[in-house]
Parts: sequence; C-alpha cells; structure tokens
Amino acid sequence: MPGRIPQSFINDLIERVDIVEVIDSRISLKRTGKNLQALCPFHEEKTPSFSVNPEKQFYYCFGCGATGTSLRFLMEYERLEFVEAIETLARIAGVEIPREAGVQKQVDTDLYEILSLADHYYRSVIRDHGLSGNAVEYLKERGVTGVIARDFGIGFAPAAWDGLKSALAQFPENKLVDAGLLVRNDAGRVYDRFRERITFPIRDTRGRVVGFGGRVLGDEKPKYLNSPETEVFQKSRELYGLFEARRALRELPRLLVVEGYMDVVALAQHGVPNVVATLGTASSQAHFEKLFRYTREVVCCFDGDSAGRTAAWKALSSAFPVLHEGRQLRFMFVAEGDDPDTLIRSEGEAKFNQLVEASVSAGDYFFKEIGSGLDLSSMDARARLADAALPLIEKLPDGLYRRMMVERLSQEAKISIAAIEKRVGISFRARPSQSTTAPPESKIARKLMSYLLHEPTIAKDLSQETRDELFASVNDTLVAEMLRRVLEKNLTDTGTLLASFVGEPAHQLMVELASTPPSLVGTALENEFVDGVHRFLEERTRDAHRALARGLQEDDSSERLAVYWKARSETDSGNVSEAT
Repeated sequence: MPGRIPQSFINDLIERVDIVEVIDSRISLKRTGKNLQALCPFHEEKTPSFSVNPEKQFYYCFGCGATGTSLRFLMEYERLEFVEAIETLARIAGVEIPREAGVQKQVDTDLYEILSLADHYYRSVIRDHGLSGNAVEYLKERGVTGVIARDFGIGFAPAAWDGLKSALAQFPENKLVDAGLLVRNDAGRVYDRFRERITFPIRDTRGRVVGFGGRVLGDEKPKYLNSPETEVFQKSRELYGLFEARRALRELPRLLVVEGYMDVVALAQHGVPNVVATLGTASSQAHFEKLFRYTREVVCCFDGDSAGRTAAWKALSSAFPVLHEGRQLRFMFVAEGDDPDTLIRSEGEAKFNQLVEASVSAGDYFFKEIGSGLDLSSMDARARLADAALPLIEKLPDGLYRRMMVERLSQEAKISIAAIEKRVGISFRARPSQSTTAPPESKIARKLMSYLLHEPTIAKDLSQETRDELFASVNDTLVAEMLRRVLEKNLTDTGTLLASFVGEPAHQLMVELASTPPSLVGTALENEFVDGVHRFLEERTRDAHRALARGLQEDDSSERLAVYWKARSETDSGNVSEAT
C-alpha cells in the first residue's frame, strides 16, 4: 500500500478545486444571489434547500443539515472512501498526489491496465463464436440476456493454454503472473489461469477490474475458480457486484449478500440489482464494514443445509464488531437444493422479495442458534446459554444495541443483568452518552468563532503574547482550538476549517455559524476580533474567579484560600502592568 497523503496537500487541493465545478457537474445548480441552489441530493424534497457558497467553498442543506467541502461532497454523493475522493479531486485539478515516505511499497499501477485489457479480451472472445463454443448457449439457458451480460462484463476464457498470454504479449510474463492471470508451475511452465470458463470481472468501488471469477460450462471441478490475492485484490475486502449495484441504484436502502456470481447476475436480471457476493471466502469483518458504508440493512442469503448455516454463523460472528444501533443485519435461508438463482427464476421477483422481507433478524437468529438443543427449563442449560452467548455479545460495540442483546440474554437465561456483569467483569449498563453537540459557548465566544470561520486569516492579527495567553489560559475552548487549526495547520479558508470539524461535537455549531455571515467586514472585523479576544480572556478570568469563590464556600481551608488569593493577585498585577 502507498504511504500517507500529506495533510498540507489535502488542504491545498481543497482550496485549488472549485466546489461549484465539482457539484455542478453532478447535480444542477442555479444561482440565487451570491450562492447557488439545488434540490438536495441527500434527502427528498420539492423546494431547493441545498446551498453552495462559492466564496467560502462549502455547501449546506437547510433541510437535512448536510454540509462540507468538495471532498466531503464526493465522499457522500459518490460513496467514495477518503483516499478515493482525494484521488478524484486530484484528477479534476490535474495534479499528482504526493506520498509521505514509508516502508510500504507502492502498488504497481500497471496491474490495473493489464486487468482492464484482460477484461476486454475475455469479452471479445465471448462474441467470437469460433472461440466461445457453447458459452453463449450456456448463458441463455441460465436466463442471462445480452444486456445483463454487458452490464456485468461477462466474458469467456478460451480453452487454449496461452490465449490470454498471447493477447497480452506486450507485457512481461512476470507482470501477468503478478496480476493473477497466468500460472507458473513447479517446472517453470507459464500458462493461462482461466481456460474454458465463463469470466466475471471483479471491480472495486471505483469500477476498476481487480480480479476475475471463472465458472466451467459443465460439472468439472472446481466449478468456480477465482483470481489469487494480488497487490490490488484481497478477497476478504472485495465484494462482487457492489460497483454494479451502486451504478444501478443511487441509494441502497438494503444490500443482499449471496454466495455465487450467477446468483448476483440472475437476481439483477429479474429486477433485484442490490445484490453482492463474497469471493469464495467467508464473510469477513472488512466485508461488513464496507457493506454498512453503503446501506443500513444487510440481508445474508444462505443455503438452508448445514454448510449454509455454518457459513451464516461465521458471518454473524464477523459482523458483530461493527453492528450497532442504526444498522440492521438479517438472515434468509433457501430450501436445500435451491439457491437464489433458481429461486427467483422459478418463483419470480415478488415471491423472492417476500422471502427477503420475512428474513430473520440477527438477534433472533443468534439466540435461536445458540439455544439450539438446550432445555432452558434447566438451570444448567441456561448457564451454558449465558457462557456461549457472552463472548460474542462482548464483541458488539458499546451502545444501545449491545444493551438490548444483554437484556434479551437476561430474559432467555433468567439471569439478572447485574449477575451477567459480575460474571464477566464488564458493565453492560448504558454509559453516559458523549455529547453530540458542542459545549455551550458564551455570546462573545460565538462571535469570535463566527469571525474566525468566515475570515480565518484574521487570526494572524493577534500578537504572539495574546496567542500564548490564549493557549495557556483558555486552551480547552473552541475558540482556542479554532485558532490552533488556523495557525498551526494553516487552514485559511472557511471550507477546510469547517471540514476539519466533521465528525466532532462542535461541527453542528460550526455549520450554524457558517450559515450566517458577520455584519462587519475588512478592518472593522479585524479590530473587533482582536478586541473581542481580550474581552473573552477577561470573561474567562472572571469565570475562573467565581468558580474559586464558590469552592471556598464548600472548602474554606487555608490551602484553598491561598489558591484563590494567588489567582487574584496574578490578575491584579497583570492589570497594573497593562495600565502602566
């Protein structure tokens, strides 16, 4: 993997790229005064409430509160990961992304080009009746139309041992081996990995081909063959069909997870495009982390036989560390001898969707499986239930969902929550929630924050002495934190300063302040800011004295009294020096 992207480059990139260009190329903006408006892409509405401020380079929706810079917009609108959004902005700006030095080596970008060309080759072969053999007939028998085959890039690897090798002869053999397309045996012979197989290109979330799956036309073994792990392909992280699902549906209220490529293709063929498949490996925690980035509900569809139920239990265990309130995980089992492909072809979309709606919640499935074979009228059986359940429940993130699972265990095992906590030495009781809003700020503090947010460069008008006093005496305030980010991280525009608070309790307050520009401008704003900082410091000093005085009412010891008078004398001496 490449090294980290320097924060200074990210800040410069956000400043360089015009947010209007980024957003207007994706949704239609109309100018209304200084700003531009549109229907919000993040919630349904009939009257435009989505506003883009070209001067401050940020957007804000007055309907749902969505806000941020061009970087945040790309991440939310196109469902990109952070680095992917940075790469997209860099392409728009026409600049190369620098990387900090590290021990990890760079990804060989030639692999993407090689895999893309291999994809074109396999798709060209399936259109050549002299080479594709019975491949097209096989797909027709499975109900795959030409349109769906095109959408998923389905191709065919011919029977020749060197078909792809010859087609990509411009690349060294070692590169093709590194891409997972050729195999080198113990004798040193190099040949095509995929031969006489239907090919399914596996794409990452950006649509780049990173590997392939291949299926035989008959009953030969192995039925499915996947690309090996490479620099650009990790089975435990990629999901077949996710790129296609996101392309078919702007919003993904639900994602189905199935076991085979043909299940994904068949369901899409019959009107169910929100389907993905794991790649010949068990569902991992990384899979669920990725799934829940794009949807709030995941339904895992498994065969109803013992192997399918074993796979379902492994999936549940993998999902627990990322399962919290707001995320739903459900399980659906098809009858033995059936699979989603045959089921939707025989029963149709409506019946299949009914079965999805009737799927079992993760909690219900968990307690059904863990209590299987136990007579819960027996005290020993209930103890075994608790012993088996607790190690998995402890994997759940702290929060309401874990609390509800503990309460369910308490009911099922007839054990008090206090007894469960004592047994494992962990408190499952609801912890005091961390505030999701910023701490209350005084009127003068809010003014200073508003000035800083709209004109960050005014921070440089403060003398070094005033800066030192701020960081020494009011270091725990949002005003001081904003100053630190402007001065130390060089966040000198509204967009990047606002973006730096995304995900923090103060962000909502920042959004409110950013939506209303100050009435002062220019020199008047600069002077008011400097004067305001001094008034803010005086206000905080008075507050500290009051707090010490209240403390004396509770504890009038000589030690506490000495602290109080020391603070007062320091303040008084400071005032005298200022006067002189």
